[in-house]
Amino acid sequence: MQKDMHFYGTYAVARIAGFKPGDAKIIATAAEFVDEAVAATPINLGNQRYMLPVVSAHKMLELGKNCDEMDQWKVWVPFHFLPGGRGETVEERLMCQWGDPGNVATDAIIDLALEAGEKNKPYALHLLGIVTHVIQDTYAHYGFSGIASDLNKIDQTTLKPLNASDGIMDHITDKFDKCWDRLAGSFADATRLGHAGASTCPDRPYLKWEFTTEEGQASGVRDNPDSFYKACTRLHAIYQAFIENKPSMQDRAGHLEFEDKVAKEIKAIIAEEGPGDDRGEYWRDRIVSSALYTVDKEEMSLKYDIKDWRVKAMLDATVASNTEAHKFNWAASKYLNTVHDDILPELKILLD
Repeated sequence: MQKDMHFYGTYAVARIAGFKPGDAKIIATAAEFVDEAVAATPINLGNQRYMLPVVSAHKMLELGKNCDEMDQWKVWVPFHFLPGGRGETVEERLMCQWGDPGNVATDAIIDLALEAGEKNKPYALHLLGIVTHVIQDTYAHYGFSGIASDLNKIDQTTLKPLNASDGIMDHITDKFDKCWDRLAGSFADATRLGHAGASTCPDRPYLKWEFTTEEGQASGVRDNPDSFYKACTRLHAIYQAFIENKPSMQDRAGHLEFEDKVAKEIKAIIAEEGPGDDRGEYWRDRIVSSALYTVDKEEMSLKYDIKDWRVKAMLDATVASNTEAHKFNWAASKYLNTVHDDILPELKILLD
């Protein structure tokens, strides 16, 4: 998914669930910042010691970093292609699956965000935002894995958008051609990592599409509008459990439907074609018009702002640990350690 869903969609669902504007913005900013946390060197905070940032993303075309095997395990597997744990081989178990109830990995990260001990930490909302990003990505990235694998390879002649208008089809094709030109002439692993072979098709909320893998397995119709809407209902239930201080999702609906009017509005936003920035504006317009909930005055100027989330914020602060940047990294470290130390061993992917 992209900023339209990770930030604006997250913000809207959090507000609908009952979070106050300030808290919803922290959750939504953390959800999108997972895609922008690229600082990779130790931060010297002077007499406040060092901080080791957590890298949760690389740009798509940073080929050297993306093809580094250790980075795949630290970045793509935990933060963008959380494994579903199904299959006979480790490569099969690494494949991402929808974050529905019963998915062992997503159930575990949701329980982490709902734990009383974690909710009392200064980074509780940041952790919830990180978990939000990962849950959302499962509904877009299912069927692909975060390591370079032949299971990710697509027969390019079969990759086919099914419902795009002529104008947006030209936009998708242009994006794909530019991406493929870079990947095809580079590292052999580049087209085997994640959904690189499908370009941005999995991340476009309005798109229905299909493909066949190089091994001859047909995808069927990938219905992004349905998947993205389902992600919203799943998060709605998680957020209400968080607000109600539930320790887990066991006594909660796996998905929590919106009221009819809100459901109709969200489905309409998801179905809007356009580049990413335009799609973000669709969400923002519906938010500030009170189409989804009764908007507060402070939300009229809603925008994605990460000035306080960057490394520089810690360097400039009197107390670095009070910054959003530090809280995000603290939460990301907790999340990453949980995935590596507990979840992946349980799925028989990493040795415990």
